[in-house]
Amino acid sequence: MIISLDLPSNARALPSSTADALRDLATDSRAIQPLDAPAFLRLFQLRGAQIMWFLGAGASRSAGIKTAGDMIWDFKQRLYRSQKKLPPSAITDIGEPAVQRKLQAHFDGLGGFPPAGSETEYSAYFEATYHAPRDRRAYLDELIARGKPSFGHHALALLMAEDLCRIVWTTNFDRTIEDAAAERFAGTGRLIIADLKDPEKIRRAADENRWPVYGKLHGDYHSDALKNTDEELRQQDAEMRRSLVDACGRAGLAVIGYSGRDASIMEALTEALDAGRGFPGGLFWFTRSQDAPYPAVTELIARARALGIDAHLVESESFDELFSDLLRFLPQTADRLAGLAGAARPRLSTAKPRPIGGAVPAVRTNALAVTSRPALCRIVDCKIGGDKEIEEAIAKAGVDIIAHRVRDGVLAFGRDADVRKVFEPYEIKAFDQHPLSSRRLVKEGGERALVRDALFRAIATRPGLAHERHRSRVRLVPIPGAVPASVFNNNKAKPVDRVSGVVPQTDISWSEACSLRVDYRLDQLWLLIEPTLSVGLNDETPEDLVELTREFVRERRARRHNRLANAMLDGWISLIVGRQPSVRLRTFNIADGIDAEFEILRTSAFSGIAKP
Repeated sequence: MIISLDLPSNARALPSSTADALRDLATDSRAIQPLDAPAFLRLFQLRGAQIMWFLGAGASRSAGIKTAGDMIWDFKQRLYRSQKKLPPSAITDIGEPAVQRKLQAHFDGLGGFPPAGSETEYSAYFEATYHAPRDRRAYLDELIARGKPSFGHHALALLMAEDLCRIVWTTNFDRTIEDAAAERFAGTGRLIIADLKDPEKIRRAADENRWPVYGKLHGDYHSDALKNTDEELRQQDAEMRRSLVDACGRAGLAVIGYSGRDASIMEALTEALDAGRGFPGGLFWFTRSQDAPYPAVTELIARARALGIDAHLVESESFDELFSDLLRFLPQTADRLAGLAGAARPRLSTAKPRPIGGAVPAVRTNALAVTSRPALCRIVDCKIGGDKEIEEAIAKAGVDIIAHRVRDGVLAFGRDADVRKVFEPYEIKAFDQHPLSSRRLVKEGGERALVRDALFRAIATRPGLAHERHRSRVRLVPIPGAVPASVFNNNKAKPVDRVSGVVPQTDISWSEACSLRVDYRLDQLWLLIEPTLSVGLNDETPEDLVELTREFVRERRARRHNRLANAMLDGWISLIVGRQPSVRLRTFNIADGIDAEFEILRTSAFSGIAKP
């Protein structure tokens, strides 16, 4: 890793001992190894309101708002279609790698535009698409008005209410934080919002000890002072940046969903180091495990450490996942997680439930809520065919990955080196990340198949369990001798005398088993488990033995109703989840690729019936 040691013009010179330490950090990548998220949770419990938050575009993606990268491709396709005089139907999927390559080749050929990945792409293409500021505002109005606060925004509003978050900064234009705060505080008067129109609000609030405060560094998207081109960004309002620098002299800062590509922001944060006097609550920059931090970020962290500031990169997969973990851990919020706005699942009907009096009839279901799932996977654009050819390629490469074909390419989980090994013979054109959309999990398809297979594999890592696949069926089976019958028995019901054996009068083996399925309902992924039996039948088994085996299975399952069925369900849930309220499972447990991580609740879903 190479870290520039040039100081910005407004930074103080470092003492020789500090400069030497900075050089050591720059040449030793181990010195800036990421802090793990659990360590940050423990630290935040102690420091709480001493840490401000800084949100970038990545924090609004789950709210349905495009990131700068998404908008860049939208600008490119609008420019391209207008120049070629093409209808919208000419480009149907802007996320398709082949489409992106075609667009980029067009603009590279034209000249005058920054290269792909440049820091100035966003402002250059935005200004080229819409020259007038009012048109840029109209574009953002239409785009951002669709966004709704995600779980993370509601969680942050709860931290504000608990005085665990006093100041939030952002470079975003959306109103997700304002909307979440308005819902939490039952009005819009509590949150103090400072933007380019009135940057003094933050200073006055700090002087008067009034919180919470929300600082919008690039201006609210409704603001007439909107800053949105390269030239304008360089002249970003000095008062807002000065307020950020001053605030960093009094508190720590946690940055999430922000790449660090805005020079004006990074210069302000560098100035805020203040020869080691800045960030008294620490500096924490959240990155995803699969992403390499932008060089300006690693340089800032290195400088801060050299000056004696408690500065870290922290690994966390997403904004929503981090705040889910944070609220679950903090004693002030742990018991309020389930009822948090944005966490509640929508009803199938908008009708109000009838009031319930007395006991409520309830039916227990076999569905376990999967409250956390992977948000990203790897996507490979290559010339391989469908899933059958993919399975053959994986077997030939002799590696352990999960992959499925979709229209845009091949989606995969696993080590990057293994994924490349499988698909390199098929001429890899692009190797990128792919967001796993909730709307694509509703119906059967490549994304749902990928998430389903990863979940089943993760469950199979539980002690004493293995999973077997027969055609389209997937079952969990106990490893012989690893699971006692007592797992399925309790003081009220004993449905099992043993977990495996041989069918009487045959040599056919049998075992208790559990069929697995997934479904996506009520904006939620569910694991459906069905206790059953696995038997060693095949196409060559004589018919008389097949009938004996089927009769054995019928007799063994015939008694399993009510308490016995409930005991079987409890037993399998204990094997899958354990005795804690929930379990977190990873499919591969890797750090050099994209893994799949899930959280499954122990309590199964119930269906209640209200009496009229």
